[in-house]
Amino acid sequence: MRWRPPQKWLYASQALDHRWLLPFMARLPLRWAYTLARWRGRLNARWSRDWTELSVGFPYIGERCARAYREIFPNASEREINRIVRERYETVSTEDMEGWLTIRGRIAEIPMALEPIRQAMAQREAGRGLVVVMSHLDNLFYGLAGIARCGYPVHLMTSAVVQDERVHPALRYFFQQKYAAYNRAMGGGALLHSGAEAKQIFHEVLRQGGIVAVVSETPANPESDKGTWVQWMGQRRKMADGALRMALDTNSQLIAMQNWRNDVNAVEWAWSALVDPKQYQETQDAPAREAMYALLFTFLGNGIRARPGRWWAAHLLGDFQTAPMPSQATVLATGSAP
Repeated sequence: MRWRPPQKWLYASQALDHRWLLPFMARLPLRWAYTLARWRGRLNARWSRDWTELSVGFPYIGERCARAYREIFPNASEREINRIVRERYETVSTEDMEGWLTIRGRIAEIPMALEPIRQAMAQREAGRGLVVVMSHLDNLFYGLAGIARCGYPVHLMTSAVVQDERVHPALRYFFQQKYAAYNRAMGGGALLHSGAEAKQIFHEVLRQGGIVAVVSETPANPESDKGTWVQWMGQRRKMADGALRMALDTNSQLIAMQNWRNDVNAVEWAWSALVDPKQYQETQDAPAREAMYALLFTFLGNGIRARPGRWWAAHLLGDFQTAPMPSQATVLATGSAP
């Protein structure tokens, strides 16, 4: 069994990370900064130093990610599973460093291949809102900054969990500064924690033809009747469907997006086909909602399978409610687009 420093030492070490090490990395040439961030990620993988597991007081991320990757890739060797888990920690470490780059005002130095964004935006129907459905893949904030760089203000629904009292104070400060820095890169859009007030703002943005992004591959609340069933990652799973409900409430279109760093640390994008609820009958019925979401989540799932180590929410896969696939007769009666 590998030696691991005491939990309280690892928790305290986050102060060194965010008061010295990561800010120092963010002042270096980009090639050096990215290399050091990956090395830090490997150490984090070895010692289970993800901020979420340090906040709750025990390691669990690596084990749950490994379990998820075994489910997705049943024929993979343990060596390959361990490599993917390590890359997952490297991805989070790199995103931390990129947060500090943005705080330091260096996001303009990041190369971005913007043509795929312009091509996707050209498909939109003028005057209608667009809900961008995303996954926890690589640095999604850079994905939104690219949209804004093309002249499209974008709003993102975020979670207030980063300000939980169990999170180290140095990390809470980092998240405050990071969100403020990314806010400045949204082209007039905003990052807002989910809640009633944010929901009203997002709905108004969409009704005015704006763009709202939602990170959507998360489990539906098991204590709520909300959620949409969709075939995803080898099983039928119940997804949180706030993105879909917003689109239906505001007559908006939907599209799925993923972005990632390539081998030279430039940002690239991929987009799904556009989904227009107006092309579906009885959009409030479960089969039609599933048909719409299925198109988006097939795209997201394929992207995750292509870059599994960049998916830093793999530990959530075991939290989904699952169910058998519907019969073929049910599938044929979905009321999907003609």
